[in-house]
Amino acid sequence: MGRKPVFRQDLACPSCGSHHVVKCGKPLGRQRFLCRDCGKYFLADAVYHHHSKEVREKALRMYTNGMSMRAISRVLNVPLGTVFTWVKRYDKRKYEKLVE
Repeated sequence: MGRKPVFRQDLACPSCGSHHVVKCGKPLGRQRFLCRDCGKYFLADAVYHHHSKEVREKALRMYTNGMSMRAISRVLNVPLGTVFTWVKRYDKRKYEKLVE
């Protein structure tokens, strides 16, 4: 028969927005949760920063046009690590299309 699904109205997954989350461990004293819909782990008390698609595309366009990651970080007011992750994640073929 299996367990019946648990829906928490007080907590939503930051990745997909689902309320179908369950407790899943307590590393370093902080409660960790698992989203049953997308399968991602998250902390309830963590602060998540999401940047819009336009900001990501603008950063990739700047990088493709020869601007340094540090300069992009300063101009867009985004952490340097975030810019590095975007450049690493989107492979060269994807952001070459943005130049056109």
